[in-house]
Amino acid sequence: MPTPLGPSPQPQRAGYMKSGFAYTPLGLDPAEVRLLTLEPSEDDTAPIVCRVDIFEFDPDLYGHFDALSYAWGTKDDEQFITVNENTQFKIRKNLWLALRRIRHKTEPKKFWIDAICIDQGNPVEKSEQVGKIGDIYKYCGRCFIWLGDFPKPADVTATTPPSPASALELLNLFAALSQPTTHLSDLPCFTPLTKGKRADIKDSYKPHFESFAALLDLEWWKRTWTIQELALPSDITLLFADQELPYLTLQNAVDGLTRHSTAKCCKTHRLALRGLGFDTIVTIEERISSMVTTRQQKLEAKTPITFTQLRRKFCGSQVSWKRDSFYGFLGIVTNKNFLRPDYTLSLRQALTEAVFACVKGESDGVELLMGERLFRPQDGYRRLHVPSWVADASFCTFPPKWALMERRRLAVYSSFVDEGGEERARKVFVKYLKMTKNGILLTKSRRVGVIGRVGEALVDRGRWLDVPRVLSSWMELAGVKREGWGEDPGTNDERTDAFWRTMINDSTEIDGDRLSYGRPTTASEGGEQSDYSRLRSLWDLVNPAPKSPGPKSPAPATEGTTPQTQTEVGVDPFNIQPIIDEWVPTWVPGWISDFASDFIRAMALASNQDAVHDLVVSHDSKMIYHLLACLWERRLFVTGNDDKIGLAPRDAQKGDEVHVIPGCPAPFILRRLDGPNVNTNWQLGDWESDTLPQYMVVGNGFYHGFMGGDGGLGKGAAEEKIALH
Repeated sequence: MPTPLGPSPQPQRAGYMKSGFAYTPLGLDPAEVRLLTLEPSEDDTAPIVCRVDIFEFDPDLYGHFDALSYAWGTKDDEQFITVNENTQFKIRKNLWLALRRIRHKTEPKKFWIDAICIDQGNPVEKSEQVGKIGDIYKYCGRCFIWLGDFPKPADVTATTPPSPASALELLNLFAALSQPTTHLSDLPCFTPLTKGKRADIKDSYKPHFESFAALLDLEWWKRTWTIQELALPSDITLLFADQELPYLTLQNAVDGLTRHSTAKCCKTHRLALRGLGFDTIVTIEERISSMVTTRQQKLEAKTPITFTQLRRKFCGSQVSWKRDSFYGFLGIVTNKNFLRPDYTLSLRQALTEAVFACVKGESDGVELLMGERLFRPQDGYRRLHVPSWVADASFCTFPPKWALMERRRLAVYSSFVDEGGEERARKVFVKYLKMTKNGILLTKSRRVGVIGRVGEALVDRGRWLDVPRVLSSWMELAGVKREGWGEDPGTNDERTDAFWRTMINDSTEIDGDRLSYGRPTTASEGGEQSDYSRLRSLWDLVNPAPKSPGPKSPAPATEGTTPQTQTEVGVDPFNIQPIIDEWVPTWVPGWISDFASDFIRAMALASNQDAVHDLVVSHDSKMIYHLLACLWERRLFVTGNDDKIGLAPRDAQKGDEVHVIPGCPAPFILRRLDGPNVNTNWQLGDWESDTLPQYMVVGNGFYHGFMGGDGGLGKGAAEEKIALH
């Protein structure tokens, strides 16, 4: 073990933690780091005592120290530790718990721990050390990962307090899915999947799922910095509460759940799960799976890792400093030469320069311009003033499930790019791309439509009973009649064909080992229903076609049937029409009859919300969740110039324009800054941009016939240079 160059604390300036501790500056040539020596104790409750020394960071040091990965946590209930014999150093409670957990009983151990070994109050040192963090975790002997402690019984509302042992037991159960012959239906924790019903957790396993949810809710899984701290070390030990989590068990559980969730064998079962069973697998897919696959990708070193990949995978992860949305990945990416950490830059400059460097320098960088603009703070106190061309996924923390939703939308959009055409499209895009000194993006585009009418936004979460009404209003806006939607797609007119394709983004999820999309089928294949027929059947369920004129009441049931079983599912699945017949006389005026009928139907459905939800999901869970990915927080729009239809983000307005930017797989919805919706003068004295049409980005959308990045070519759309603010 190399000898230290000397103790770190010297009385040269105040320490960051406002204790008596002061840092000695680190040398740059040769490079230096600080290491903490944690003194042993056989008493778990004994005070924490350690020493901080400076070492040269060279191959002689590699493997002779360990690293700690943990979530910083809040400043509540901070604790003091003793450093270098008589100096008090204040740390946050989660680090204090971690030090107690990793402290050896008889031997002193050397660790690198960011909160102590980096002078957090020195932005210059921080910028320099952040650039080394990847190598520190790569060359440590072992990385101890402290996931966190479980909440105490007094802090939880569950009937049974979460049990670390029960969480580990359920993880071992999921790990059995790594065997190809083991399926979700074989696990003892789920009820069987039967036709017309949803699967659930067995009562005896509900405490296990509640405990596992507590494990997945620990802050460590949610942080951006912890991703490289899992991916880089050659040897890792995961600790939580009083348990050790074997990494191989975690990897097997993730691999098995991911493979079976996208493959045909278990996809229906997985999507038919309700409540905590469904949410648990979604959380693993959205958060944990990406961390495990990134470690595998890094260790195998077969495919390059880009900032763009990581920002898209982990847009649900949290950072304390927005700059770390990129700096936190420096240790993992294959090519990081074009981005250096700099904590002296303004937030706006740091983010715009990072995103622009990735867009220009990475093969998939164009994806950083695509996606939602819903989550950036807009109020005057918290507004970040980040350009609209920087998508939220580049710096925002998405709410649960949204990261997965965005990932699926981008996969749908990318499926329209011809095989082998991605690199060609990127070169076309980058060729015309430039960023001005004011952070304005200059590019070429083709305007292919102007929104003339826009429908209501479809919001599923918490308001899913509104979905049939919104979809019905969209059909009316598009001028599509439900009774004209034929069983054979070949009998539909051009408008109806464009409408149903727009609803599913002209795509279907392909069963396989990974998430991928292709074009929807219109005819049955291999005895399976076509995507068109499945969509039409589901549409019948949530938005039934008007019944033909005739008596209101259903015909009498024949022997051996009931009115409920005789009623066609797509027409009246809950047998509401007889109630309407009883309460709405035939002699009332038509508009009153329609209002009363709609009111009774709404009340009947509202009183059976869970049953309605189960009926719809169990009818075709795969199509339901694909529709959700395509339509969630979207508005149907109709262009005013050529009466075409498409889907736009929630914030789209009349007058917004639809643009195809060469090389981008999905059209952009742009708002003209000198147009009717904006009254601000956007002349900035920038000779490069002031003479161009000025726009802000609303987001991306689906526009039938203009997907894939080359829409508008040969369709009369003139190319022009524009400025994106």
